[in-house]
Amino acid sequence: MASVFVNYRVQDQPGYATLIHQALTQHLGSDQVFLASRSIHLGDDFVDRVFDTLSRCEVLIAVIGKSWQELLGDPEQDWVQREIVDAFSRGIRVIPVLVEDAQVPLDLPDGIRALARCQHLRLRHYTIENDLAHLVRELRNLLPHLADARASGPATSFRLSADRGCEFVIVPGDILRCTNADVWVNSENTDMYMARPTDFSVSSIIRFWGASRDNTGRMLDDPIATELESQAEQRPVAPGSVYVTGSGELARTHNVRHIVHVAAVHGEPGAGYRQVGDVGGCVRNVLRTVEQLESRRSVLFPLLGTGAAGGDLSRTAEAMVSAAVDHVVDHPDTALRRIQFLGYTRREEEALAAVFRVLSLTKI
Repeated sequence: MASVFVNYRVQDQPGYATLIHQALTQHLGSDQVFLASRSIHLGDDFVDRVFDTLSRCEVLIAVIGKSWQELLGDPEQDWVQREIVDAFSRGIRVIPVLVEDAQVPLDLPDGIRALARCQHLRLRHYTIENDLAHLVRELRNLLPHLADARASGPATSFRLSADRGCEFVIVPGDILRCTNADVWVNSENTDMYMARPTDFSVSSIIRFWGASRDNTGRMLDDPIATELESQAEQRPVAPGSVYVTGSGELARTHNVRHIVHVAAVHGEPGAGYRQVGDVGGCVRNVLRTVEQLESRRSVLFPLLGTGAAGGDLSRTAEAMVSAAVDHVVDHPDTALRRIQFLGYTRREEEALAAVFRVLSLTKI
């Protein structure tokens, strides 16, 4: 049953309501988000379906555009008002989402007057990815049961055919579980500055675990970030650019010989991060670079640009796996024996598995 109810006016901002629904279903699951135009089936009793679903939800998202308040009508006939009144009466959390330059509505009818006091989020077309990612993070914090569970279990391997030596592997769970890849790929921004060690990202994990540390965990040096900074002399770099550094302490602890940093994320001041347009191109650039390395039998990719940059999991998995398969087909003499993809969460693992099913690769 849905946990999040998307409330909107058809005459006001139906497009943005659909975008919100798409983003939330991607990250929280299609069964957890209700949007009337998508969730009510032919023949359903519209009234019963709406209010029965709302009674079971924990959050109502009120999508508010510039015309929202002008369209307020009779409280008994205005479905938008009735849904919000019902939410407040049940103690359901209401989150106003202001579209573009819409303002917080004031002088509201008694049943929805509290809406003006609810902390809101703003959604703008030029920061849409970052704004939607913010909404997803907030909902995961508010509703812990919607957070993606970490994947676990054994790796799953596939081959193009019996006569091709290179395997494609889904590695579930934490990147630190992987000790059989010569090369780890780091999804980096176009400024080529690694994330802070205290952040939660592949970049921060590689930076921290590649450093030598004292007994308290304090970093004594920062070899990977330092080497990367010395290589990327002019910033920003072009999307898809690739740089190779050493692996620091990861060579000793995880058998990693090289870190390949690829510019898979754009950063814009005041607008946050977004995934670059050609993720498949990033993969092709990485693999061409890896082919030139001395230690290159195995490479591990995270899903590029799907963290803070908010890239779509399914599209990213499809683009990355397809690019890797094309590389092996185009390079039959490749020295690579394992191209691995990290499925940190169950949703990431499922997105990767779906691509391999579509491509009809042979499961080993």
